Amino acid sequence: MHVAGGHVLGSRRANGPTARFAVDRTRALVAVATVVLILLAVLLIVGGYVLHWRWTGLSDSVTLWDRLQVMALPIALGATPILMRHRRQMQSRHRRVLGGVAAGFAGLVVAGYLVPVAWTGFTGNTLWDWLSLLLLPAVVATASAWATTWPPPRTHVLVAGAATIALIAVAVPGYLVPWKWTGFTGNTVWDWVKLLLLPMPFRSCCCRP
Repeated sequence: MHVAGGHVLGSRRANGPTARFAVDRTRALVAVATVVLILLAVLLIVGGYVLHWRWTGLSDSVTLWDRLQVMALPIALGATPILMRHRRQMQSRHRRVLGGVAAGFAGLVVAGYLVPVAWTGFTGNTLWDWLSLLLLPAVVATASAWATTWPPPRTHVLVAGAATIALIAVAVPGYLVPWKWTGFTGNTVWDWVKLLLLPMPFRSCCCRP
């Protein structure tokens, strides 16, 4: 027994440094990959906007809307595991920062339409375009909020219900009046199914008890 116990203890001691080495190596690889991606992004931006490399496809004609179409979902997918892992450790200041970023983006959207700010590329895009762009990334990014025991908290139900009622309240006159800014006219039931069906697997996975 003593030998067996010593063997187990020795194995645990041997596995400790090995495990730490594996974790450190993984962190180092992630850090290196992050630095490489950042450098590549900087190179593309400088090459496209400053050096005018045509093959980058980046120029003054590329608007913020174009970038959002490319980056919205990848950013949401990248943020989801971080939020799901650390959402319980988020402090009020973190929430204030996220709220400030959301408010700043909302202000930019308003300015993009009212001023208008040409480089945003927002002018001409309807509510349907925004739903098509942001609905799936928004569901993915807020997945951590749904990662709770089932049924979800009352606040989550109230928010989801309010969003549904608001969408219906806009959709009905959007078709009947019609409100052109909604962009709903011409979209069929099948278009709505395609718009709303894709985010459902993410919510189902996150709401699983």
